[in-house]
Amino acid sequence: MTSRHTVAHPTRKHLVRAERDRRMRLGLLAGSGAILAIVVGLLGYGWYQVRVVQPRQPVAEVNAELISGGAFRGRVLFAQWNLIQQYQSLQQFISFLGSDPETLQTYQPQLANLQLQLSNPQVLGEALLTQMVQEVLIREEAQARGIQIAEADIDRSFEEAFGFFPEGTPTPEPVPSATPGGPTIEPTSEPTATASQPTPEPAVTPAVQPVVGVEETVDPNATPLPSATPYTREVYQANYDSYMSNLKIFGVDEATVRAVREAQLYRERLRESFADQVQPEQEQVWARQILVADQSLADELLARVQAGESWEALAAEFSQDDSNKDQGGDLGWFTRGAMVEPFEQAAFEGAVGEVVGPVQTDFGWHLIEILGRETRSLDPDGYERELSRIFAEWLDQARQAAEVVIHDYWVERLPPAPLVAS
Repeated sequence: MTSRHTVAHPTRKHLVRAERDRRMRLGLLAGSGAILAIVVGLLGYGWYQVRVVQPRQPVAEVNAELISGGAFRGRVLFAQWNLIQQYQSLQQFISFLGSDPETLQTYQPQLANLQLQLSNPQVLGEALLTQMVQEVLIREEAQARGIQIAEADIDRSFEEAFGFFPEGTPTPEPVPSATPGGPTIEPTSEPTATASQPTPEPAVTPAVQPVVGVEETVDPNATPLPSATPYTREVYQANYDSYMSNLKIFGVDEATVRAVREAQLYRERLRESFADQVQPEQEQVWARQILVADQSLADELLARVQAGESWEALAAEFSQDDSNKDQGGDLGWFTRGAMVEPFEQAAFEGAVGEVVGPVQTDFGWHLIEILGRETRSLDPDGYERELSRIFAEWLDQARQAAEVVIHDYWVERLPPAPLVAS
C-alpha cells in the first residue's frame, strides 16, 4: 500500500500574518526608497545650487550690468594664484640671498604681507569686487568713446607677455611728450600707487595692501618655459597651454584670465584718452625735508635749524627717509598731487626760503624747507602722476554717479584661503 503525505493548508491566521509581513516589507522598501530619493534630491539640489544657481547669481550690479558670482570667484582664485607665485618667488629669492639680518629685515615684511593677504580671502575679495565695479565703469566709458578691445588685441597682449613677436620685436613708438620737443612718455597701465607719497614707504609694510592693485598678471615665468630657438608659434602655443593648464589645476579657467587681460587693456586705453587734459606746464615747488617719528624731536630740530645748525648735517643724522637723507632730504621739483595732502598743502603755501612745520602725515613728522616755486614743464614722472591723477579723479566721479548694488552674500562666494608653507 502506497503511503500519502498530507499537505497542510495555511490557516486564516497564517494568511493574515503573511499578508501583514508582505505589507511591512513593501513599506520598508518604499520608505527606504523615499529616503534615498530625498537624499539624492538634496544632493542634486545642493549640486545645482553650487554649480548652476550661485555662479549665475549676481554679487553686484553696476548700472544694471551684473557681476556674477562665478566671475567673482574666478577672479579671487586668480588673484590668490598670483599671490602664491609672488610668495614662492620671494621665498626663493630670500633663500638665495641667505639669512643675514639685513636681508630678512628687508624682505620678511613683504613675505608676511603676502601671507596675510592669502589668509584673508574676505579682504582680498572686497578689493577685487571694488576693482570689478570699476572695470564695468571703465568699459562703459571706453566704449562710449569708441574704444573697443577685440579678441585679436587680447591675443596680441598674451603673445607680448610671453615674449613672442611673430612680426619681430617692435620698436617703441614715440608718444606725445608733455611739451613740444620734450622727452617721450610711455603712460603706465595703472595709476601710480605712490603718487601721493613724499617718501618711500617705511620698511614695515602695512598689514594688507589689496588695491586696484591686486596683482592679476599674465606671468609666463610661473611655468618653466623651454628655451627653443627660434621661438616659433608652436613653442609659444605650448607655453601658453602649459600656463593655462597650471591655472586650471588651481581652479582658474582661461575665460577668467582673458577677461582680466581685457579689463587691463580697457583701463590702459581709456587712461591714455585723458592725455589731452594734462597741462604741460604747472606750478611746482622745490623742497627738502627732515622726517622723524615724533613731534618733540621735530620741534627740537626746528629750533636747531633756526639757531643756525646745518640742515644737511641734521638731515643726514636724524631723517628717517633713507632715499634722500644723505642729499639733505632733497625732494626735487614736484607738482600738486605728488605728495600726501598735509605735506602738499604746507609746501605750496610756504614762502621760498621758509622752513615749514612740523607737519604730520602717516609717515611721521616733517620739517620742510621751501627752496623754490615756479611754473615749470612737466618731466616724464610728473606727466605720469598728472595723467594718473586725472584718470583717478574721473574714476571716482564715475563711481559716485553710478548705480551700484553690492549683495551681502558675495562673502559666501569666496573660495577658502589657500595653504601656503611659511
